[in-house]
Amino acid sequence: MISFTQFVLLLLLRSKKHISSSMVYSILLLVTRKPGMSWPDFKHHWETQHVPLIKRFVGDDFPLSHTRHYFERNNDDKPNVTYGNPHGVDFDALAILTFSDRDHHARFSEKLSNQETHELHIADLEKFIDLGRFKQVMIEGTEATGRDGGMVGWRFVGSV
Repeated sequence: MISFTQFVLLLLLRSKKHISSSMVYSILLLVTRKPGMSWPDFKHHWETQHVPLIKRFVGDDFPLSHTRHYFERNNDDKPNVTYGNPHGVDFDALAILTFSDRDHHARFSEKLSNQETHELHIADLEKFIDLGRFKQVMIEGTEATGRDGGMVGWRFVGSV
């Protein structure tokens, strides 16, 4: 028989295994494909070459999720902006990389920037994106509301 204190500690330890949306740390990437690269080739390279390369470089420090959102294209091969002024919307995709915390992100970044991987990482990026237009933005917090009105957190993406 365990004591009440042991029971509470056990509950706390178990709850630490579940990551809440307030604990995760995310970055947003705004990505423009390399000039002259076709839309299908851009997506194909990111999915079949770049992501596997990153996974190989960082191993267990790969993000909890690396979600890529590709913008729908119109007849002029521009992002299909359906509301507002399309001026300045010149990105082809955005990605959200979600980490368990800042330390997880730091380990990921360190592995990508070490002498062994940095040059290979940049060389691969140059094959499919326009690095001069690439943007990375740190995300302070994430809130998501499900269809039923409840909060769903970062785990909602792709779970439907």
